[in-house]
Amino acid sequence: MSLTFFAAANKVLKMYALRQERAIRNAPAHSPAEIYWACEMLESIAAAAAYAGSKEAVYLRAKAAAWSRTEITPELFVEEEAE
Repeated sequence: MSLTFFAAANKVLKMYALRQERAIRNAPAHSPAEIYWACEMLESIAAAAAYAGSKEAVYLRAKAAAWSRTEITPELFVEEEAE
């Protein structure tokens, strides 16, 4: 079974990584603003997942909160559920 919201969250994490590779002076890599923006995107996906009744919402919110608190980028989410 595909975990659609995890796939969307992975896109956020990949875009964050790409933005950090192409950082400029006005937007330095791994700055608090960059982390805040990415965490907000994960929170938005978590909100959509919660509205849809998906269990993924709990994990997404927890990862966004941990990232915001620790500034350690989370690992990519597993997009396929084990059978």
